[in-house]
Amino acid sequence: MPRHLPLLFSIIAVGLGFLTAQQIRTVSFINHTVQMQEGQTLSQLVMQAERGNLQAADRIRADRARLVQLGGGPNLARIHRLVARVRPLAALTPVTGSGVQVVLHDAAFARFPNEPAALKLIHDQYVLRVVALLSVAGARAIAINGQRYTATTSIYCAGPTIRINDVPYASPFVVDAVGPPAPMMRALQTDPDILGWSQLVYIHVRRLHDVEIAPYNGLINLSLAKPVKIGG
Repeated sequence: MPRHLPLLFSIIAVGLGFLTAQQIRTVSFINHTVQMQEGQTLSQLVMQAERGNLQAADRIRADRARLVQLGGGPNLARIHRLVARVRPLAALTPVTGSGVQVVLHDAAFARFPNEPAALKLIHDQYVLRVVALLSVAGARAIAINGQRYTATTSIYCAGPTIRINDVPYASPFVVDAVGPPAPMMRALQTDPDILGWSQLVYIHVRRLHDVEIAPYNGLINLSLAKPVKIGG
């Protein structure tokens, strides 16, 4: 065997070891990024989206109070107009228009050596992040796997599934949003968390000219919320 071959093999082994170490460091960096962003940017965006939903709920309650004061008779036509106005705010009517669609799917295989199995899965914070970004970017209506997003919508992991409006779903998760396509696309395509997660799982964003979102058809349970008396 030529004398230079052992040296060549040593150089190759060192190079492969360096590449493996770089990949491991990349996975560790992504994990650290996910953990940091969960406690900072994600929570802030979700809180902003929730505040918007609560404001819509406040408007609905105010309109309901006005309906009670109006009564029947000649005010009936006005009541119908008010009801027609508040139903979209309560997500009780179908919505159509231009928008975007986001598909989130578990990874079919690990992208990095020694990658934990959990990193190949879609988690609830991924869906929450997408919903928050769309809301902040101006979405007028959002649905996840056909479930209309409302002020009382819950999104959380439950074993191998994610429960949305208390209905369990497995991957893939399809998020449809009606609203201004350009700001929503920009928010998703420039978000550091979405970019990081896209290295581990499948996340595809596309613009749609015609998105149709069905109304919310579940129960509206505000048992822990008490109406505030308006006026005297």
